[in-house]
Amino acid sequence: MSILLDADARVLIVGITGKFGTFSVKDLQQSHTRVVAGVAPGRGGQTIEGVPVFSSVAAAMKETHANAALVYVPAVVALDAVLETIEAGCPLIAYPGDGLPVLDAMEMRAAALDHGAHLVGPNSPGLISPGKAKLGFMPSFCYAPGPIGVISRSGSLSYEACFRLSSAGLGQTSVIGIGGDPVRGVNAAEAIGLFHDDPETRAIVYLGEIGGSEEYALAEYAKRPDAKPSAALLVGRTAPAGKKMGHAAAMIGSYAESWVAKVEALDRAGVVIARDLDGLASAGASALARAMKPAV
Repeated sequence: MSILLDADARVLIVGITGKFGTFSVKDLQQSHTRVVAGVAPGRGGQTIEGVPVFSSVAAAMKETHANAALVYVPAVVALDAVLETIEAGCPLIAYPGDGLPVLDAMEMRAAALDHGAHLVGPNSPGLISPGKAKLGFMPSFCYAPGPIGVISRSGSLSYEACFRLSSAGLGQTSVIGIGGDPVRGVNAAEAIGLFHDDPETRAIVYLGEIGGSEEYALAEYAKRPDAKPSAALLVGRTAPAGKKMGHAAAMIGSYAESWVAKVEALDRAGVVIARDLDGLASAGASALARAMKPAV
């Protein structure tokens, strides 16, 4: 299996007539993903690369039975677009955009929870289940099917990390970008829970960074007697306190948000630590080896 996104995905693209939307039609199709509809207000009746365009999400879902949405609209209208998609009954939505106001992100997350939907993003490359489907813009060649679930706060880091894992024969069930903003849809604890419940995921690899507290969710999980083995790579070892390093949430405001504190907590919990990218494949393999050991 995989988490959230499987081979039965029927994707609609909100903002399909824009640059990213049009690009994504072919990109997703080349990644084994069925794109069944696009949405662009006032453009209903058109087609983009053979995909029908509708004026509303509700109309698109009614006609095509879409069950996943990729939202490509500017941040100033993203809240309306995401809420429309959630309220139309779409169970899985990815909003990759950045620059989203915190209050808008909070409202998006609250709406998704109220409707029983999963929102991936903002500030995220999306979600991919290699060999099955993709809901985002990550480079597909970096990924391969396998037994490791990957959670990442950084898009570019996840591409490089998964390319190295795949090159070492460590494929992935799903890779989810939870995003680098302070408020996100699916958070680390929720993503960990999804991988814990997925029977095909044997081990978890977490790609984290300084700032915030998401990494402590993995430390708490790893202490559970029924936890799946996990490995982690955290970036920002030399980052100075009080200075934002790229992502909005990547800033050390307290000792607990530092690289040292997080690595210490993960190490104490039994998570295999990769000190750098070169050590990630070895750490992932060690976690997977633990999962393969017969119970005593």
